[in-house]
Amino acid sequence: MDHPGRFMRILFYLPVITPWWFGAIVTPLIALLARQHEVHVLAPVPWKNTGVGERERQMCAHLPVTWHIVHDDSHPSMRTDPVQQAALVEFVNTLSPDYVLCRSADCETVAAFPGVVRHIMEGGADPLNLPSDWIVLKERPFDHGVLPQLGEEELAALDRLSGPLWDRLDQSATSDDAMRETFRQGADLPKDRPTLLLPLEYEHEENFFLMHRLGADTNAGLVKEVAETIGDDFFLAITNHPLNEMHVDNRAMEAAVASLGSKARLFPSRHPSGASITEMLLRIADGLIVYDSKIFSLAGYHGVELLRRSRFETGDWLNAYTEFEDFLPAIADKRARTPNRGEARTWLAHHIANDVIDPRDPELTAAGILDRMDNPVDPQRWDHGFAHYFETAQGVAA
Repeated sequence: MDHPGRFMRILFYLPVITPWWFGAIVTPLIALLARQHEVHVLAPVPWKNTGVGERERQMCAHLPVTWHIVHDDSHPSMRTDPVQQAALVEFVNTLSPDYVLCRSADCETVAAFPGVVRHIMEGGADPLNLPSDWIVLKERPFDHGVLPQLGEEELAALDRLSGPLWDRLDQSATSDDAMRETFRQGADLPKDRPTLLLPLEYEHEENFFLMHRLGADTNAGLVKEVAETIGDDFFLAITNHPLNEMHVDNRAMEAAVASLGSKARLFPSRHPSGASITEMLLRIADGLIVYDSKIFSLAGYHGVELLRRSRFETGDWLNAYTEFEDFLPAIADKRARTPNRGEARTWLAHHIANDVIDPRDPELTAAGILDRMDNPVDPQRWDHGFAHYFETAQGVAA
């Protein structure tokens, strides 16, 4: 808790921070907190486009920050499974931070840290079309769609705040119907078997979070694994992650898809119009296969049946299957359960109102950041959350 009259000690633990994340997200957070509190940064030296180097330190040269940079031979292991885990935990215990903000794929180590510990994660949740530098602070990185207990008054407040948003989103979906029907005809999906959509996750070497995936550790391997699991009774529609198209060598994955012949097809991430092909396919496919991708929120909004394979928690309202052996027969028999669309809207509304943070929001304060860590749910921030969203977020704010 932010006690008036004394500094909090705040630790940023950043083993998998990338240069873009540090500049766009962490620097503004440090700037807010370091002016009022004691801020420490613990991170390894740069490796595979992660870590903290001189460039990052210069970004904060004007701020009172204490740096703890790990540069011995063990530093690469900090990204996944630290060989010096006990020493790391002991060091953080000596710092005795009140709060720890992490960008870490290694959940086990940070769970042993003292203080209030939160993971800095992407805030995106389509169809909300949030800016890429908006974040959330989470106890576990990929607990997706989890709703807190909300009373009747709180539910009514979220419904009131989000009404104009649903009107805009529904109008947008209706206006896209003609383009979607044209796409459906051009996609030429098989009519003799159900189509399952598999959106691929970002596979750059900087993405150490893939260590948690309940499946093959490469997208090429995942495509083969899923295709073998679903067999010949289903068609697999695959979309690549847009950042893979920009920054990753996709040849192995593309060869894996090609080897499947008529069992699968790879689609680009974007339609020539700029629209998301993943969303288009989501709305015409018979089901979705997802691991730790954020596409779950779009499936929830559109009421699409989904299988989620994950080590993390999934919100009950998604009604997600967890095993192929349950999901595939339900899809084949057209009896698969679907997400609760009413609760999907509640989750999306709560996400905007309560959870998501714009690091450059002029009304964001150090106290506000720490309050989100102490009090994960606070209706006092909801009016501003929606007002700032409508003023700032792309697409629906137009």
